[in-house]
Amino acid sequence: MKTLVICVDRDDDFGSKAGLNSPFIGREDNLQAAIALGLKDAEDSDTNTLLAAINIYDEMVKRGMDVEIATICGDVSVGYDSDLVLTTQLETVLGKVRPDRAVLVSDGAEDEFIYPIISSRVKVDSVRKVYVKQTPTVESTYYLLIKMLNDEKVRKRILVPLGLALFIFGIFSLLDPLYQLTQDVRDVSFTSMGLAMIWLVVGLYLLLFAYKAGDRIKRWSVNANRAVRSGSQLIPFAVLAAILFILGILYGFNAATESTDFDLVQQILLFAGGTLWLWVFAYFTYQVGLFINQFLSLGKVAYSNLVASVTVFAVGFIVQGAIDGAHIFFGFGTYDQVMVVMEILSGFLLAVFGGLLNSSFHQLGEEEVDEAETVEPTETLE
Repeated sequence: MKTLVICVDRDDDFGSKAGLNSPFIGREDNLQAAIALGLKDAEDSDTNTLLAAINIYDEMVKRGMDVEIATICGDVSVGYDSDLVLTTQLETVLGKVRPDRAVLVSDGAEDEFIYPIISSRVKVDSVRKVYVKQTPTVESTYYLLIKMLNDEKVRKRILVPLGLALFIFGIFSLLDPLYQLTQDVRDVSFTSMGLAMIWLVVGLYLLLFAYKAGDRIKRWSVNANRAVRSGSQLIPFAVLAAILFILGILYGFNAATESTDFDLVQQILLFAGGTLWLWVFAYFTYQVGLFINQFLSLGKVAYSNLVASVTVFAVGFIVQGAIDGAHIFFGFGTYDQVMVVMEILSGFLLAVFGGLLNSSFHQLGEEEVDEAETVEPTETLE
């Protein structure tokens, strides 16, 4: 009976870092792949995982077993795309090796999402999970945490939900103290206000760190400076959009803190309703600026900006209907149910119109390309 030792790299570090094309079949190909990835990133766990798989292969060969080793890789876009690539490579490996059973080797839970796919095609006798040993010191733990936080996937999966939760909690924890501050400063609990500010700042910091806001701001400042010097028509529209965005926050905050009788859910709905349309018009204003700047500077019609403008109003109507519907559901006010239905229906109709508009623009673009390809040979012959 033939056994296949199969190593799984779901996020394709071998391809993205070492530039290798998988799958790798045979001890020599797998050893060369491990060396190549190790030279590019000696700390990558997939290197250790593949070496562990080779070690398992060697041990089974010493026992006189009929065994082969292979490595399959997915895609940097972890999820459906990576699993589809893994499935294709698995079918290729199974077709060439034709094993009766398999030993799965991985570096953690993420790679084992492929286990059901493998076990449905070949009997899996064992699953080996490889961990990289670390020296249990404060310095090594700190270094490991820093390395994990520098990984974009880890940052977005862990820090974004945590930061968003703390940020939202901080905002709504501040609403009541700030309202009391406008009424009578003696009633304000500065301790609770300080704690709310801490949650707000920590949440905001985690969000900014997760999305590398510092680098984005630097790039934005460079682009803005270049746009100002070149006389870009986008600048006034961008400034107006920013003003509308800030006004939306202020208006939403004012609506949410208008009365102390509002509970937390009602404050959230009032804040969302107050900010919604000012934010919609802020986005619309920015898209208009992009459209005008593109047309005047390059002489091209940016159809995507037109579609985006229609889409943002579609989203606005749907969200407005959802907010009004929530008011009715929680009994916060008297809203016309027919109006709620009309708002949501209008949003969906605008969304359909935006989709049709986008499809028409794509067809128009393809026709222009076809005409250019038809005309070009004629001009060359002449």
